[in-house]
Amino acid sequence: KFREVVRDLDVNLSFYSFNKLNCFIGPQKDRLSNLQKKNVIYKINCKDCDASYVGQTKRTLKTRVKEHKNDIRKSNGNLSVLSEHRLELNHEFDWDDVKVVDSERWLYKRRISEMLHIKLQNNSLNLQSDTDFLHHSYLSILNNLH
Repeated sequence: KFREVVRDLDVNLSFYSFNKLNCFIGPQKDRLSNLQKKNVIYKINCKDCDASYVGQTKRTLKTRVKEHKNDIRKSNGNLSVLSEHRLELNHEFDWDDVKVVDSERWLYKRRISEMLHIKLQNNSLNLQSDTDFLHHSYLSILNNLH
């Protein structure tokens, strides 16, 4: 009826329905577990103290965690910070509860996010050189957050 009323007004009408089927049916894909996610910034906590490690990977988190475990198990001459913590203090890491703290597709943004999360930690196992390329403007913002 409305179309008939506005026909002589030189107006084109289009109709849009707000009640579409996808409003009533949720997403059909299963959520990925943290270990299946890619392009993430992750945090591994020590079970025996408040130390933690932040890293980033474009691959699945499962693959990266497996590499960390292998580094600790092999413990050759070139030790990672996780290996050093494990071997020097005999501490265990909480491998069953590795946290995804952020997700970012683009490497540059993922590295910035990683550096920000490293700076936000209280007792970081990460080397200070891991945040050398973080622009100083971020540091003043982070200082105001603490």
